[in-house]
Amino acid sequence: MHQFPLIKKAFCTLVLLSLQHQLFSQELEFQKDKEGVLLLEDEKPRYFYQEKSKSLDGKYARANYVHPLYNNNSEIITEDFPEDHLHHHGIFWSWHQLYAEGKRVGDPWLSEGISWQAEVTETTIKEKTAVLKAEIHWFGETDKNPVLKENLELIYERFNPKTYALTFKIRLTALKDGVSIGGSQDAKGYGGFSPRLKLPGDVVFESRDGIVNPQNLPVKAGPWMNIEGNFDNSGEITGIVIMGKPEDLPNYQGWILRKSRSMQNMAFPGRDPIAIKKDESLEFKNQILVHQNLRITEIEDYYKKFQKVE
Repeated sequence: MHQFPLIKKAFCTLVLLSLQHQLFSQELEFQKDKEGVLLLEDEKPRYFYQEKSKSLDGKYARANYVHPLYNNNSEIITEDFPEDHLHHHGIFWSWHQLYAEGKRVGDPWLSEGISWQAEVTETTIKEKTAVLKAEIHWFGETDKNPVLKENLELIYERFNPKTYALTFKIRLTALKDGVSIGGSQDAKGYGGFSPRLKLPGDVVFESRDGIVNPQNLPVKAGPWMNIEGNFDNSGEITGIVIMGKPEDLPNYQGWILRKSRSMQNMAFPGRDPIAIKKDESLEFKNQILVHQNLRITEIEDYYKKFQKVE
């Protein structure tokens, strides 16, 4: 007779677990078109990978970047060809200086004297994770052979209804002698991973030790930056965390942060170029974590997960 309460309790537990599974269940799907690849989650867009070169009136052409990126309310949170910096493109990674065989190879940051040929080589979906892989060749304006080969891996992962991550694994391999890359040739030294976000008027920057105030020059502020504000006019505060591994970045400069009309940047290697020997590679990883109202301690937990990415 005493078994019935136990059976009832077990039944209720199973029902609760089933409901939780339904709440957290998701359907991921890649859709490819002539421009690139769109990731859908439960039929809602999450990001678009720009595979083919895209320009504005024939200028500022770039391939191999993410735009749009969407928040959890399916609102676009990145900008492409913004009026103040037409060479900014969603989430992109680039440098002003590129050299090979003793000469300058254009300005990749401004998309001058350089082009990219990108090809998506693989898309896979497993449970709550979607992976896109691409191979990209960097060509100088007059070169028949590429200067660099890039291998990109984008990993989308849903953690809960209000939190997802998009991880970027990037490997640049030199295909010629004398290859080197460098940031802007000034004290800022910007270059590298650069999200151009659609910033709200109430934007706040926060890292491990609390509020961070943007400066003209790079700021030393830990390995992640939480950018919070009312991104979609819903009344809810959305957070976008940019993560990186400064210890893996050669000559890391710090954070270039701006409250409006610009990108955010984990700057490396600064104004002085670094060499990539022929057939050797430079690798780095970044992550965008989109969330609502995560505390610093919770972001730290997600950062620990990111640190384990190989």
